[in-house]
Amino acid sequence: MLLVAAYISTQTETGLLKYRSLVDNQSEAMKTLVLIIMCAVVLMFPFTASIGTNPAPETFNIVNATNLAKPGCDSRCGDLIVPYPFGMGINKNCSIGTGFQIYCNTSFNPPKAFLRNGDYNHVVQISDSTLRTSNLLATVEYRIVSNYTNSPYTFSKVNKFTVLGCHDYAWLDSETKYKNVSTGCMTICSSVDDAIANECSGSGCCQSSIPKDISFYKTELRGLRDSNDSRPVVEVPSGSYAFVGEGDVFSFNGSADLRDPHLSDRIEATVPIVLEWAIGGNLSCAEAEAMDGFACVNSNSQCVNSTRESGGYRCICKQGYQGNPYLPPGCQGNN
Repeated sequence: MLLVAAYISTQTETGLLKYRSLVDNQSEAMKTLVLIIMCAVVLMFPFTASIGTNPAPETFNIVNATNLAKPGCDSRCGDLIVPYPFGMGINKNCSIGTGFQIYCNTSFNPPKAFLRNGDYNHVVQISDSTLRTSNLLATVEYRIVSNYTNSPYTFSKVNKFTVLGCHDYAWLDSETKYKNVSTGCMTICSSVDDAIANECSGSGCCQSSIPKDISFYKTELRGLRDSNDSRPVVEVPSGSYAFVGEGDVFSFNGSADLRDPHLSDRIEATVPIVLEWAIGGNLSCAEAEAMDGFACVNSNSQCVNSTRESGGYRCICKQGYQGNPYLPPGCQGNN
């Protein structure tokens, strides 16, 4: 199982020499750990680079349709618009299937939407191909396990794995349909002032890509110290964290972030986790069209295969038409 240290993979030869100087005073065990990580980077770097392509533009046609929800079903939970194939309520026949049921918790003001009753992460946005939830951060004391196995959701590659702190490392373990996958990150800084705004190359902040098409992950955060390390502990007022979240949304403010006691609350509220969704399980368009229950409701819509390794499909309106392709009367307009 390979560990990617994004800090090392983004440095020049000069930067690597500077990095090595930072660990010269580490114990032999720590030097061994760094050596293993550097070797792993060489093996994993092609994979990490290959998953950095830009995704297709995101669209929000179903939330702007006039036919939002099935008759008798609500289409809004607080500030969230809930369009079919999603549906409000559990076992109320308002969604296309159990994986698309939205639980609206009215004990919050305004109410919050959840994919499952009892979840911590609430739904903040639904698009034609994605669903965004609030975030949850791992700490040294608190490991994160996020699991959407056997559901319509996988984690989008627009998410990044981020570690914040000084002398900390974290890893993310998961698996795809065919293999186990891992990624990781470490931070190195002699003081909070070393952290530079808008840079996540290892000094106070480290980021790495996550594997495509994973439906669960677990992550743990640890300190880069051992019992023989005599250097003073770097105090980070914000605390140290590891999280998965939309990469283009998170902006690192350098030492100001590491001094912010409310950093974790801000990230949880403003940096969403992006999930890709598809219907039909692992069916392709051709397979789904040949079966009962095909979701695209009229001839003005078309089926598109999900690009996920796990399969599935979605429906869109043909050019010149608009509406909700999953719900009668379907896509309307003049071509």
